[in-house]
Amino acid sequence: MSPRTLAASGAASLLVLSLTACAPFEEAVERLAYGAITGTFSYEELDRDAPFAGSPAEDYGEGFPVPEAEPVGSFDAEQVAEAYDTTRALLEAVYLNEEAVFDENNSELTGLLSGRPLEWYLDNLGNEDPELSSRHVPFNLSPGTAEPVGDVVKVDGWMRAEAVTGEQPWEYLMVATEYTIVHPIARPGKPVSMRLVTSHFGGVEFYELSDGSLEAWPTWWRTVGPAHCLEDQYTFTPAFPDDFPEGEHPRGRPRDAYDLEASRDVDECGAVEGT
Repeated sequence: MSPRTLAASGAASLLVLSLTACAPFEEAVERLAYGAITGTFSYEELDRDAPFAGSPAEDYGEGFPVPEAEPVGSFDAEQVAEAYDTTRALLEAVYLNEEAVFDENNSELTGLLSGRPLEWYLDNLGNEDPELSSRHVPFNLSPGTAEPVGDVVKVDGWMRAEAVTGEQPWEYLMVATEYTIVHPIARPGKPVSMRLVTSHFGGVEFYELSDGSLEAWPTWWRTVGPAHCLEDQYTFTPAFPDDFPEGEHPRGRPRDAYDLEASRDVDECGAVEGT
């Protein structure tokens, strides 16, 4: 496994999966020994003036553009347009708000939720059952572990409105979402940097209330890498190139971190490469 072969971990929770990036122990020792001999301990993976250069993210866009709204099932075009706009706002609050990503400040997200979804989110933040916890909704790095490189986040993917009939005999509107999201990050104050790649799945369910308004329930999950496979942790701890492995060690053959389809069913700590 090369120094750029990372690892991927999946927590066995309803909506949380995480990737981890750990080079083998021997490689970490070799890197430290080389640094001790040469006096250089820079682990810059990125050109900080062009942090996406040489990666698939170089050709990605920015933000979460919405499709043209058309009627879906019993929902008219105006309702679908509202659902698209709400979904975009939620995604931006989760992935593009630096205070949320790097400082665990999710106030923009909570400001977009209301009614029962907001009550559920606040009541279950501390739920120890991963099947019930609402900590899967935000995307937070462990505070103090990383800082952004530049102010651009690259995004590739889509959203699509669908009419769904669930176990109950009524129809709801689902905005399905699938994205690859790439954050260039660095260890705070240190010459160590890399790209953090998130594979996002799921979407937002919209239920029509008696007054005609739509109630939004985010129901998404993600895989993230390179990050350490740490048990019972809902924030993501980036695994920088000079890190020793923490938590569970990766298993299996490495997969392409930018391969969204390959990330869909990750359920254990496995290997990734090519971030």
